[in-house]
Amino acid sequence: MMKATTILTLTSCVIANLASAATLAHRWSFDTGNELIDSAGGNSGVLQNGATVSGGALLLTGLGSSTGGNHMSFSSTVGIGANFGASGVTIESWYTDSGTGTWGKLFQFGTNAAGQELGFTHTRGNGEQSGVDRDGAKLFGEQISQGAEHHLVISISSDGNMNTWVDGAQKLTDIDTNDLSNITSDFEGIGATSWGDPGMNGNVNEFRIWSGELTADEVANNLSLGADSVIPEPSGLTLLLVGGLAALRRRRS
Repeated sequence: MMKATTILTLTSCVIANLASAATLAHRWSFDTGNELIDSAGGNSGVLQNGATVSGGALLLTGLGSSTGGNHMSFSSTVGIGANFGASGVTIESWYTDSGTGTWGKLFQFGTNAAGQELGFTHTRGNGEQSGVDRDGAKLFGEQISQGAEHHLVISISSDGNMNTWVDGAQKLTDIDTNDLSNITSDFEGIGATSWGDPGMNGNVNEFRIWSGELTADEVANNLSLGADSVIPEPSGLTLLLVGGLAALRRRRS
């Protein structure tokens, strides 16, 4: 039988590893009865300019442009630069683009000044490519297909190193941008931007913000779990491990 001291050592190693992992800071699932609730961070969504929630998704019709486009804002400041500048951040979403106009975006945090922004553009005017707006345009070399749900992950370190995945395939690898702390909170929204872009036409099934960077393995695992499931938080796993160790020690005493 494994000794309690051995289990304690293993538990300590696991806890140390978990402590350095990304943790879920915000999660909007748009579930019936809790449509705009942030189940992880308590920052409820606010529907703007005709956006609605139905069937477990945020519905966006492409109406309006710039900040007047239909979108979801937030009851409190998210603060990508201020709150995640030291830890790094990961944006994760399951979304469907149903034909958003050129330059329209899934989301934007910051301003329309290069180096102070974080956004995702469905279709850009220069070659109809999808890409990330982060210290300037970072393009995928292709347009992500419309009319189908996709899993998007954008991970950025505190010093601006960026990686992105779509449906588990890595699109950008170790792209150098400026420090994450430079992103402002001038505009924060899902479905619209502070540029003069059209609002998003489509829906958002799930939108998450992680404190820290998800790894490629974690991205693949989240994709396999799907939009409705999240792996247990590190704090919860730690409690399970400590509880299990305590129970074992009681049995041995």
